[in-house]
Amino acid sequence: MIKKLRKQFIMVTMLSMFLVLVVIIGTMNIVAYRKVITKTDSVLDMLVENDAHFPERILGDRILKDYWGHKDISPETPFETRFFSVLISPVGLIVTVDTGRIAAIQSDEAIEIAKKVYEKGKSKGFYGNYRYRVSGSDDYLLLIFVDATRELTAFQSQLETSLMVSAAGLLAVFILVVLFSKKVFKPVAESYEKQKRFITDASHELKTPLTIISANMEVLEMENGENDWTKSVKGQVLRMSGLVNQMVTLSRMDETAKMEKKEFSLSNAVREIADSYYPVAGQKNKKFQTDISENISYVGDEKLIRQMLGLLLDNAMEYSIEEGGICLSLKTKGRHAELLLWNQADNLDKGNQDILFERFYRPDKSRNTKTGGSGIGLSIVKSIVELHKGSVSAVSEDGKSITFRILL
Repeated sequence: MIKKLRKQFIMVTMLSMFLVLVVIIGTMNIVAYRKVITKTDSVLDMLVENDAHFPERILGDRILKDYWGHKDISPETPFETRFFSVLISPVGLIVTVDTGRIAAIQSDEAIEIAKKVYEKGKSKGFYGNYRYRVSGSDDYLLLIFVDATRELTAFQSQLETSLMVSAAGLLAVFILVVLFSKKVFKPVAESYEKQKRFITDASHELKTPLTIISANMEVLEMENGENDWTKSVKGQVLRMSGLVNQMVTLSRMDETAKMEKKEFSLSNAVREIADSYYPVAGQKNKKFQTDISENISYVGDEKLIRQMLGLLLDNAMEYSIEEGGICLSLKTKGRHAELLLWNQADNLDKGNQDILFERFYRPDKSRNTKTGGSGIGLSIVKSIVELHKGSVSAVSEDGKSITFRILL
């Protein structure tokens, strides 16, 4: 139990940290990428407005403020920017090619790139590391390509660095969480161990007086005969003995080392347990049916599986309605074995009924003991299934019946 809680704590902590880092790092890199596009598009806007040229200096050292006043463009931009342009006629013929401001691209390469972009029919985008813009009129189309290699390389470097730092941070947090979680859960583990020890000690202490009471009742019956008083006392002793045994079983469910796993016939185990409940069903006026597939094997603790089946059927026999139906089936589902137990019942809420597996939970809020239920049986069922790495659920589709589903 404590190990499971600790693992869940570590998983939730790491998942939360991962999601926070995804949001932070993702936002940072998205903003950085948008800046690359914005800056490159500002340069393309200028080139489009000036027919693939930067505006010349005018009036001596003064520069056109309409352009240099832009936050993404400085006076050094014309000297730092590498670009080429291609002019295409409306029918797709190459009119002119200008590669004078770039050394990495030759005219034939520029023409090939321009044709591919022209065929795409998009007005802007990326071609490799080149950001392009298509503009023009009915007379021609001007394709301008700006080399964004430097900006994209810087962005990629930032992305890789942020990912590596994030991974290192996650690893560091994981190590710290694993180390400190031991201290965090130490009080919980101690409390849980005390609880288990108390249940075990109390159970042993209760067994002695229960045994004495039972023996005294037998002596009284031998001397005075059986009567309603002795019957009542013996019934309560049996109920208390069963409750004590169930509490001990539940407190030991976490001791997985004591499981004796081996391959056995699950079909035979289910059939044998079911056969023993036909007389019980007859006495209680229940309609009990089974549908058990043959040759289903399972690797697990056969004793615990049989105990689980008995507790499920006990629950169905006790809580199903008078002359109600009970159906037990065993089938294969993929690589798993699926056990379904359906029975008719009263006063159920529609939908999920997994609360029935909570310890000491009973649907009867008045805690009426007529059925003899203690609210522990189904908790033991859940613990046994979880020990075998299976899943268990309960659902009521109509409020008049309930289906328990176990996947092993």
